[in-house]
Amino acid sequence: MIFSLVFVAIYFPSRPQFAPTASAVAARLSITEGLSVLLRRGNFWLVAFAYALTSGTFNGYGLTFDVIMEKCKIDQKTAGLLGFVGLLASVPTNILIGSMAAFFSRWQKFMNVTILSAGTLAFFGFVAEIENWIPRNMAVVWILYVFGTMCITGVVPLLFDMSTESSHPVSEELSSTIMVLGNQMMCNVFTVILQIPNLITDEEKDRLNYVLLASYAIAILLSVLYRTTNVRLLIDAYSITIDQLDTRSIQQIRNAGVRM
Repeated sequence: MIFSLVFVAIYFPSRPQFAPTASAVAARLSITEGLSVLLRRGNFWLVAFAYALTSGTFNGYGLTFDVIMEKCKIDQKTAGLLGFVGLLASVPTNILIGSMAAFFSRWQKFMNVTILSAGTLAFFGFVAEIENWIPRNMAVVWILYVFGTMCITGVVPLLFDMSTESSHPVSEELSSTIMVLGNQMMCNVFTVILQIPNLITDEEKDRLNYVLLASYAIAILLSVLYRTTNVRLLIDAYSITIDQLDTRSIQQIRNAGVRM
């Protein structure tokens, strides 16, 4: 591992010899200019909050998973195995969805809403099972949790690509940093809630299941409100700059099937 790191540090170039797309080498705004633009870019904040409510809530839920499951009469060993298998199964799913996002960039919103809705329904069924709203079947609990985890983590590459698209020409470093900060802040909510005395008693810890479902439901709404943009796609298709988009022929843009 150390030797590999050394070789990469010595040989690995700062950028590829040839740019993969025109938008990849397009000029980016400075940090201060980028912050100013993002503060006025409502479309970006829809994605940022949707990411915080999905990934951030899921990560925080994972940190307190054994505590919540113990209240639902599921032992820590089973809870640990659930989390492990769920995350393990999500790895190939993330790779697959991330690859699809690159090929079906115009359908990212639809893919995000569909996958997020499927994950939310899976977790609703999971909560219904562990809360004994219906007779518990551990096989069903496993299937719902693993499938829900695959869906919720699977939207991460979609949301990051949507954030980059909606924030262009702001640098990806800035938009991604804001996304990660929102994720961490939402994740910390779960741990902070449990540390506040008398806020949630031991008998009420399972209420965090409802926080999880509510967060996902709000994230779906935010994703629906997101307006699809394809600025980078236009730059790549026509080899034009961001400043030229306003003066480009509307008919030519429509013929390309690109929605602004």
